[in-house]
Amino acid sequence: MSQWTDGLPPAAHERIARQHASGTTGSLFSAPAAAAAKSAGLAPVGEVFGSIAMNLGWSGNGCNYYGMRMGGGMGGFGGGLLGGNAFGYQTPVTTSGDHGGYAGFAPYVKAFEHGWHEAINRMLAEARMLGAEGVVGVEVTRVRIDASAYEFTAIGTAVRSVDTSLVARPKVQGEIWYANLSAEDVASAIHSGFQPREMALGLSVSTKHEDYQLKQQRSAWAGNQEIDGLTLLVNAARHDARNQLVARAKRDGGADLVITHQSVTEFETPCGEEVDLHAEAVFIGTILVPGPMRDFRTKDRPATAKVTTVLPLTDNDVRTRRR
Repeated sequence: MSQWTDGLPPAAHERIARQHASGTTGSLFSAPAAAAAKSAGLAPVGEVFGSIAMNLGWSGNGCNYYGMRMGGGMGGFGGGLLGGNAFGYQTPVTTSGDHGGYAGFAPYVKAFEHGWHEAINRMLAEARMLGAEGVVGVEVTRVRIDASAYEFTAIGTAVRSVDTSLVARPKVQGEIWYANLSAEDVASAIHSGFQPREMALGLSVSTKHEDYQLKQQRSAWAGNQEIDGLTLLVNAARHDARNQLVARAKRDGGADLVITHQSVTEFETPCGEEVDLHAEAVFIGTILVPGPMRDFRTKDRPATAKVTTVLPLTDNDVRTRRR
């Protein structure tokens, strides 16, 4: 880490130096994407990349009962901790946001969020050194590289505004907007009076101990029926993750939030001779704010908008003779 400068490793500085020395501008744009960016007053200045390796563990001893007890709240659990599999007894669903920062999967979620945001921050540091003002088509990925170690990477095309009547430059020097929208979608937003500000992440892990009812419904001989506990588990994770995403957008003053990704994965962990079931929900979106075209688009009501008369470039006689 001591060899890093400007928040970037030596490899990143080498990439930037090569781009400057080459005199060419790289991008990840397709031909249609490049045309769309140009129509919105954006010019590419280079590809940018950020990476970080994180260990994603989780706190607790592998059993949701004790995790809830350590978190200082019961999450509606009630009853005794040892009666979870009594006939007819239903254990509650808790989420990583229920008990503060130390119970259940809360530390895992915080580590995930740190890796996700830090990969983006390092990508933005590269963009800043290239003189960019925004990054389009950002892709953030997570890949397991060892046991509980993951690499988070962020990649996109850095751009600069060449027409401030379409895209406003950042008010703070060095501030860079970024979006995981395609160049075509960014152009559509800009022409509609909006421009990207930043991406937002909503992440939650919900947990439910496998009670008697859930165990029976999951068995092979249970027949075709809803598994009530799993429905609650997935819905809780989705609800919590989406709420976090919306709260982030409101906190950052977004005018609109475009949800671009949502996913839910399920897994289980041992709890003595029983298991805890978990659902991980991830929501990602791009926050949009009013742009320079906003006033133009909302100046006139649609019913009274002033329209320039379109005149033919050839006279009627010429067009008549060609028929």
